[in-house]
Amino acid sequence: MKKKKTGSGAVLIVIGIYLLIPLFFTFLYSMFSEWMDIMPEGFTLRAYTEIFSDRDFWMSLGRTILISVLPIIFCTLAVLLAMYVVVVYCPRLDKYMKILCTMPYAIQGVILPISVLSLYADAPEPFSNRLFMLTSTYCIVVLPYVYQGIRNNLNGMNASRLIEAAQMLGAGPFYAFFHIVVPNIMGGVMVSAMLAMAIVFGDFVVINTMAGNYFPTAQMYLYDVMKKSSQRTCAIIIVLFCVTLLISGLVFLGGKEEKGQRRKREDKKCHI
Repeated sequence: MKKKKTGSGAVLIVIGIYLLIPLFFTFLYSMFSEWMDIMPEGFTLRAYTEIFSDRDFWMSLGRTILISVLPIIFCTLAVLLAMYVVVVYCPRLDKYMKILCTMPYAIQGVILPISVLSLYADAPEPFSNRLFMLTSTYCIVVLPYVYQGIRNNLNGMNASRLIEAAQMLGAGPFYAFFHIVVPNIMGGVMVSAMLAMAIVFGDFVVINTMAGNYFPTAQMYLYDVMKKSSQRTCAIIIVLFCVTLLISGLVFLGGKEEKGQRRKREDKKCHI
């Protein structure tokens, strides 16, 4: 058993190193003024100084975080409410919901934003608002990922049986679903949310087509910098990676802390 664990750990380390090599060289290139030979020359932190002192960069980064978080929150809440109805009242609708939630796989790319613009560009407020259209469009983009994560976790824990057991003890179906089932699948929900956030965070097609200069994000800022300086481009890539990693780490730490507190409460109840 120890040999198998050691072998698995070694494989994971090798894969991790392989995946981090491009990021390492990107970081290395961002700290040198030129790289024309085997080794880079001219160590400098000018690229980082320029982007950190640029107000437009921080504004674009804030817009990116905002437009990445809002759709995931709305989409997750909508899917959880829909799955509540499916699990508790209409299990036969599950196959139809699966078809509807996986359809966005076929309409991503430039087709989706152009279709939304043609339908809602001249519509009354708030439908013609760019932020509203972006949030709604990204809800469609991330819907398959959020739905699959929630559905797989619900099926894995047999949510219907758990709700039936809670109802036998006097809990209502709504209370049983959102206070017993949802906390137990929160880890899977967080993983799906992080995957969806990574997709939205790195998107350029939808934001450029729908918003343009109305709502410039970090991706558009990166695209503009690519025409001017390769060092600054690498520095922005590293910063965006660190921001994404920080958000993911905070979410997972928050989930673990909440899970630990829930276990402590359950242990206290057992002792009582």
